[in-house]
Amino acid sequence: MTIPSARDIPEVKTISLKTLKLMADPVRSRLVGLFSGGATTVQQLAEQLGVPLTRLYYHVHLLEQHGLLQVVAQQPRGGTVEKVYATTARTFLIDRSEFAADPQAALEQANVLADFALGETTKALRKSVLDGSIDLQQNPPHPDSLHIRRGLGRISKARAEKLHQRLLAVMEEFIAPDENADENPLEDGGEYVLALAFFPIRYDQPQE
Repeated sequence: MTIPSARDIPEVKTISLKTLKLMADPVRSRLVGLFSGGATTVQQLAEQLGVPLTRLYYHVHLLEQHGLLQVVAQQPRGGTVEKVYATTARTFLIDRSEFAADPQAALEQANVLADFALGETTKALRKSVLDGSIDLQQNPPHPDSLHIRRGLGRISKARAEKLHQRLLAVMEEFIAPDENADENPLEDGGEYVLALAFFPIRYDQPQE
């Protein structure tokens, strides 16, 4: 039996905002990230994460129903047949045709994106500080450091486009399978979060 590797997973799949809301759950979001690293079973992930198997099955079934996970193989285990799962893509992008032109409706949709990318990132950051995963006394590029910055720049649209391309390349490099990683990256402390936000803004002019 040949189990697909991470490089066999399709690069991109378009999803809806409704599906993104489903994936916003911290457990489901983490599962998508782990399954995108290569095909595996729910049993194997439960053992790696140290969580009850039944808890993961609920989330895995939801992700499968909404097209985020798929069964790529089956293998015998203790007299039963165990399913091997992988993500349906390495990157999930929102269908842009779904977004509204009306500013108020678009704001509600933007809130969904912000909650998913930034809200959950903030929660994960606080958790990592509390459990010692982040060492605030260390400076980047130390692997245990926190690299967090916010900047405001006045740049041309041409330069903004180039920066978008570079940020996309960074994210693609980040989610690509690491050929030098240990077979079980969880034992090597190899889970990281990368969140990006880069957008134009129009500040109100100060009053006289």
